[in-house]
Amino acid sequence: MRFFYFLARTISYSFAVVFMTVLCGWIGAVFGYFLGTSFLISSSSEFFDLIVKWFIIAVTAVTLLHYIQFGMLTRLKIPAFFKSLRYINKYMHGNTLDTRISDDELKKLHVYISDLPLYNMIMSVAYTAFSGLLIIVLFYLDMKFHGTYNVEIMRLVVKIVGLVVLVVWILYGMSTYLITEILTGYERATCYNELLDRKIMVRPRSLSGIRVKFAFFVILMVLTMLTFAALLEKSRFFYESDTGAILIYFFIAIVAAVLLMIANTSSILRILQEMSRFAKGISTGGEARFRVLSLDSEFAAIEYGLIEMGREIEEHRRNMEMKVERRTMELQSALADLKEKDDMIQKQLDIAGTIQRGILPGKVDDWNELKFSVRYIAMEKIGGDFYDVFQLKDGKLGILVADVSGHGIPAALVTTMAKVAFGNACNRFDSPRRIFQEVNQNMIDHVKTQDYLTSFFVAIDDEYNVAYANASHQKAILLRSAENRIEFLDTNGLFIGAIEEARDSYEEKITKMRYGDRLILYTDGIPEAIDVNRTEYSVERLSETILKNSKMQIEDFTSSIVEDVQRFIGGAQVEDDITLLVIELARDEAVDIIKSAKKLVEENRYYEAIDYLERGLSLYPENKKLQYNLAKNYFRVNNFALAVEKVLSYIEGDKRNKYAYYIGGAAYYQMMDYQNAVDMLEGSLRIDQNFVNAHYALGMAYKKMGRRVDAIHSFEKVINLDSDNKMALFELNELRKMK
Repeated sequence: MRFFYFLARTISYSFAVVFMTVLCGWIGAVFGYFLGTSFLISSSSEFFDLIVKWFIIAVTAVTLLHYIQFGMLTRLKIPAFFKSLRYINKYMHGNTLDTRISDDELKKLHVYISDLPLYNMIMSVAYTAFSGLLIIVLFYLDMKFHGTYNVEIMRLVVKIVGLVVLVVWILYGMSTYLITEILTGYERATCYNELLDRKIMVRPRSLSGIRVKFAFFVILMVLTMLTFAALLEKSRFFYESDTGAILIYFFIAIVAAVLLMIANTSSILRILQEMSRFAKGISTGGEARFRVLSLDSEFAAIEYGLIEMGREIEEHRRNMEMKVERRTMELQSALADLKEKDDMIQKQLDIAGTIQRGILPGKVDDWNELKFSVRYIAMEKIGGDFYDVFQLKDGKLGILVADVSGHGIPAALVTTMAKVAFGNACNRFDSPRRIFQEVNQNMIDHVKTQDYLTSFFVAIDDEYNVAYANASHQKAILLRSAENRIEFLDTNGLFIGAIEEARDSYEEKITKMRYGDRLILYTDGIPEAIDVNRTEYSVERLSETILKNSKMQIEDFTSSIVEDVQRFIGGAQVEDDITLLVIELARDEAVDIIKSAKKLVEENRYYEAIDYLERGLSLYPENKKLQYNLAKNYFRVNNFALAVEKVLSYIEGDKRNKYAYYIGGAAYYQMMDYQNAVDMLEGSLRIDQNFVNAHYALGMAYKKMGRRVDAIHSFEKVINLDSDNKMALFELNELRKMK
C-alpha cells in the first residue's frame, strides 16, 4: 500500500489504481495464452514465435494507452480522459481528502470512487478485446507483408486469440474488480464518513455480491483444469511431453489462484473485522464510523444497518449527554460564580497585600552610623506583622516592630490604621512610652473590633542612646559584640488597642549602643515556629544562633537566623508571619565630622560648619550624609543653588529621606522655580503623606503658580493634620476669598 500511495501522491490516484491492476492483466494474458495454445494441434515454432511477438507488442501498447487514459501524464498537464477520473484526482491527494470540497461535490466524489472498481473492470475488459483485435490485425499484416498469408493459419489465430480474450475477460476483469475494491476501500470510507459528519445520510453503494466472487473462483478452477487437461492431451498427441511449458503454466495458475484467493478472502475478513470493531466502538461509546467499506451488497446492507444503529445510539447518548451537560453547566455555573467571587477575593487580597507591602519601608537606609537589615516573610498574602522607621523630634530615629492579632484583611486594615496612628504620634512625640499612649488611644477610638497589636519601639539619638518600650511584644535582644554576649530589653506594657487603661501600663527604659553592637527586633513568628513534632524554635535557640553567627556581616547574619528557622520548621506548615530587623552600630568617620559641624551650627557659626563639611566631603566624596548636611547648611545661609546641587547629588543614592526632598523643594521655592519645587515636595510626600511642613510648602508653591484649587487642597491637608496651624488657616481663608 505504501507504493500505491506513493504513486497516488506523485502522479495521480486513478493511475495508481490502474497500475496495480494491470499487473494482474499481464498474468491473465499469460494464463490465457497457455489455455489458447493448449488446444492448438500444431508444432510449428514459427507460428508460436509470431504469436508471442505480436502478443507482447499489442499488450504493451494497450497497457500504455490504459495508463494514459487513467492519468499517467497528469503531471505533464495531460489529465485523465474521463470526468470521473479527473474528479477523483482533483480531490484525493494520496489517501487524504480535500475537505474544502462542497457537499454536492462530495456526493459526486463518493459515487465516482465507489464506481471506480466497476469502471476499471469494464475498461480492462474493453482493452482486453482491443488487445486481441490488435494481435489479429498485426498477425495478418505481418503475413501479408512477408507473403506467407494462409487462410487456415489465420482462422487458427482468430480462434486462439478469441479463446484467450474470453479467458482474460474472466480472469483480468474479476481480478481488476477485486483489487480495485481493496485499494479504494479506505478512500470510500473517508468520503462516506465526511458525508456523515456533514449530516448527509446516504446508503453505502454496492456493485456486486459475495456469490459472484465465489462463482469467479469456480470458473477459474474449471479453466485451470481444462487447460491442464488440454496440455496433457497435446503432449500425448505429439508423443512428446513439454514439461517446461506444463510446469510454467502450473506455477502461474497456482500463483494467480493464490493471489486472487488472498485478495478476496482478505477483503471479506477485513470487512468482517471492521464490522466487529465498529460494533465494539458503539458499545463502548467510541467513534461510530467505518475505516473501510465493502461494495458487496450483502455487507453494504449490514454496514448501513450498523451505521443507522450507531446513529440512533449516538442520538440517544447525545440526548443523555445533553441532560448531563445541562446539569453540569448548572453546577459549573455555580462553581464559576464561586470561582469568580474567589478570584475577586484573591485579587482583592493581592491588591491588599501589595498595598500592605507598599507601606513597609523595604530596605532601610543607613542613619548616622546605624546600619539596618530586614527580613519579612508573610504566612499568607496579607500578613499581621509590620515594621517602620520614623524621623522623630530633635533628630532622633524611631524604629517600630509590631504584630497585629489575626491575619488576612482585618489584620491588614488594623495594620494600615496602626501605621497612620504611629506616624501621627511620631510627628508629635519622641518618647516611646508617650507614642504608645497616643497610639493606644487612637486605636481604641477608631477600631471597634476586638483586634489589637503588640509592639516594640526604640528611639535612638545622635549619641546612640536607646530609649525603648515594649507593649506585650517579644523582648528585643542587644548583642554586645565586644563580649559576645546578649542582653534582653523589656518593659511593662499591655497590648495596644485592647483597653483604654493600658496607657498607664507602658514603661520606658534607656540603654546605650556601643560600636559593633547589634539590636535585634523580631516578631513571635520566630521563637514560636514549630517543626513536624510540634516543638517550638524558642528564644533560647534564637539566642544560640545569634551568638554563633555574631561575627558575620550584617546581611549574612540576618539571613543565617531566618535560614536556621526554616531548617528547623522543615516540612511543617508555617503558622505565623516572620519579621526580623537587625540594627548595627558601625563606626563611620564622616559622622564625627557631621557631629562637629552640628556643634558649630548650634553656635551659629554656619560658614565654619560648611567649610568643615566641605573638607570632610573632599576626604569622603561618596559619603551621602556629608552631602545632606551640606545641603541643609547651604540652605541656612541662603545659598539655594548649592543647596539644590547637594540635595540632587544626595537623592541619587538615597531616595527615602523626606527631609532631603523638602530642603530641595524649599530651595527651589526661594529661587522662584515653582514647578521643580512642586516636584521635590511631592517626592517628600510620597515618602510621608502626613508630612505637615511639606504640605504647607506645596500649598505655597501652588499659590505662586496660580493653581488656586491645588493650593486650597494642600492647605486643607495641613489643617486636617494640624488643626492649630495658624499660617495654613490664614492662607486658606485668603484663597477662599479669591474668585
